Amino acid sequence: MPIIQRPYVPPEDQPPQEESYVNPGDTQVTEASGEPITFYCDSFHIYSSLYSAVLFFGEQMEEREPILRARIKVSPQMLKAFALLANKHVRDYEEAVGPITLPEQVYNAWDIEVEQK
Repeated sequence: MPIIQRPYVPPEDQPPQEESYVNPGDTQVTEASGEPITFYCDSFHIYSSLYSAVLFFGEQMEEREPILRARIKVSPQMLKAFALLANKHVRDYEEAVGPITLPEQVYNAWDIEVEQK
């Protein structure tokens, strides 16, 4: 059975409204402890506009849509810095360990051309 990669996509791919930031995920502690929240992510989506971008981190669930674990709103400049740093880490990892391959359906889900190597 092939693995299907379904990226988290917000309903109708609309930017979240500010009032929707109240409940950031079911793994959150109700009391503010000051500790960072740690969760597993295997589903990801980005919504971007002229002045901001929202990164959605989710978790795949068997036989269900992915669960949204976190929403992070950033500037376009921070999004570019995130992309540059993520690319650097992937490049360093691949140089140390070997190439990372992704199933073609990941590229198809995000409408990205498969990298030619």
